[in-house]
Amino acid sequence: MTMPDLESPAPASRGQANIYAFEPYHFSNNLEPETREKLKTIFSNWSDSAKAEALVREIIDGAPDTLGVRIVAYRFYFYRRRSLEAAHWALACLEWLSLRLDLPQDWREVTAEMADFSHWHAYTRLWLQSLTAYSYNLARLGRDAESLEVLSKVEELDPSGQLGAARLRQVFTRPHGDEGMVFPKEFEGWRFPRATETPS
Repeated sequence: MTMPDLESPAPASRGQANIYAFEPYHFSNNLEPETREKLKTIFSNWSDSAKAEALVREIIDGAPDTLGVRIVAYRFYFYRRRSLEAAHWALACLEWLSLRLDLPQDWREVTAEMADFSHWHAYTRLWLQSLTAYSYNLARLGRDAESLEVLSKVEELDPSGQLGAARLRQVFTRPHGDEGMVFPKEFEGWRFPRATETPS
């Protein structure tokens, strides 16, 4: 199994939502050298899921309030097809960004007048991408109504559609809702037990 790059965002195809790349800048530049070394160890042990996750947990425990670490955690669980944990870390990124942008902690209460979402400052872009990532992972968990509610907020705050929310809505609502997903729903929890608790 090929190890994805947890540090660098993956490019999005034109017209598609970049739901797993959080911002076209290297957030890893803000990570401690020790953390970057641990990322290299994770890369080399990607096939050993238990060891790789233990290293990720060490990174999280070492700097849980760092945005870069939260993004590392999101990308790790996303690429592991563990959408419950990925949804949790998407919300964790949203929480961190909401504090810096002085936005309500409940994303439902955010309106377009509260931040300059149209010009895509790094933090506002990350905020929208985190919300889109949360919607995507809810859809992979089969929580379609919740996913579409979140996606509606993305569409409200991004009327120009730069995040591709309209395309995601088509994917989520078609008869085979996993077509067009990065990982089809049939692979949810692949090689891992399905978790049952709710992300928070």
